[in-house]
Amino acid sequence: MSGLDSVYQYIDEHSDGMVTDLQTLIRQPSESSTGLGVRECANLLVKMMGAVGIAARIMETDGFPVVYGEIAADRPNAPTLLIYNHYDVQPADPADGWEYPPYEARLVDGRIIGRGATDAKGNLIAHLKAVQALRATIGMPVNVKFLFDGEEESGSPSLPAFVDQNLDLLRADAALSFDGGFDAGNVPRIGLGSSGLLYIRLYARGGTKDLHSARARLVPNPAWKLVWALASMKGPDNRITIDGFYDAVRPPTPLERELLERAGWDDEAQKRDLGVEEFLGKVSGVDALEQLLFTPTCNISGFKSGYLGEGRKTLLPSTATVSIDFRLVCDQDPDDIYQKVKRHLEDHGFSDIDVEYVSGVEPSRTAADSPFARIVVEAARQVYGREPSLRPTGDASGRQAVWLAGKLGIPGAGTGIGPPDWRGHASNEFMTVDHFINGIKYAVTIWTLFGESV
Repeated sequence: MSGLDSVYQYIDEHSDGMVTDLQTLIRQPSESSTGLGVRECANLLVKMMGAVGIAARIMETDGFPVVYGEIAADRPNAPTLLIYNHYDVQPADPADGWEYPPYEARLVDGRIIGRGATDAKGNLIAHLKAVQALRATIGMPVNVKFLFDGEEESGSPSLPAFVDQNLDLLRADAALSFDGGFDAGNVPRIGLGSSGLLYIRLYARGGTKDLHSARARLVPNPAWKLVWALASMKGPDNRITIDGFYDAVRPPTPLERELLERAGWDDEAQKRDLGVEEFLGKVSGVDALEQLLFTPTCNISGFKSGYLGEGRKTLLPSTATVSIDFRLVCDQDPDDIYQKVKRHLEDHGFSDIDVEYVSGVEPSRTAADSPFARIVVEAARQVYGREPSLRPTGDASGRQAVWLAGKLGIPGAGTGIGPPDWRGHASNEFMTVDHFINGIKYAVTIWTLFGESV
């Protein structure tokens, strides 16, 4: 029996206990946006890491703590891998949308149902179970450092300062994160970057109080003010009209375009998953994937003003608010885009609209031809028996492994072990037992191949 085969056999033989440990972690709430259970979850993680031989501790930040851990290789001169995951989760609201209680972690027909099952506690604990399996069989092939973030679902606002203050502690040869799940069609996904994000709110005022709508002949309506401001920012062709918005956009390289062509994008599967009949601009195939990954957005995520209840209420509202998120691509900077938005509003006659900077995340991208990327791809082939979808960047935003890699000057990659329809950020989030157990094998394989590469 080869080394990896013996590790795989151990994982299969101990799968029930590994699933039980995942359920234990899911049952501990850790909602960073509400604060529910976050510190308790950090303490639980330290205990679970210690139980498999990882030296772990809580490290304070300006917000919720980071859980940091280390374990040494069982051979000299082994490379060091930095693992990023997050232990915080989205709120479980609305509670009545769940088929089972969100923190019960009930196992039903091969699915573990609960908040955080895939995002990202199933992904996180796969690494702890990988340590357990390796130490019980062939030993640790690499040095591993673990950085578990308690604020990812809130934009990781404390992480940049933490990383800057601990560059020596975090020094490694590559960075890896597990988060989310497979692509549509049950295709393993590997990303070499992430989108940036700028989240802002616009506030407009009309009169000093809500009025009878007959007064709309005399008093400005703040909702219309925001509608006109929004229309000035983006046209029906989806082109963003903010001056200089696209100046810093870095287009895909020829190699990145080639990766898109080999990614196995399936228009029909994606449309079914998204619930649409066609994509914006009627793009298809590789062009649709390029638009998803390399095009920035301006999205209205919420609009609040006036009355939307039952029946009729002819109201002239006194206030209106809109939330906007911009997905950014390399090399756009959220702070720069924020200033451009403010200048645009001033230049177009909307200087009386207040603009609030809510949060920002920098985009990231690592070299598509890095040896570490090839290792993660090969591991996916070995474990899943199919060609993974290798994306030169990602559509989601976050300060995860590739972002860390950029800060540390090392290669990075992000992937995920959950099912393709895992119901992210929604009710009835789940992880399948099969995806979880195979994900542990995936982690083991990446680590082993990385150790053999040096």
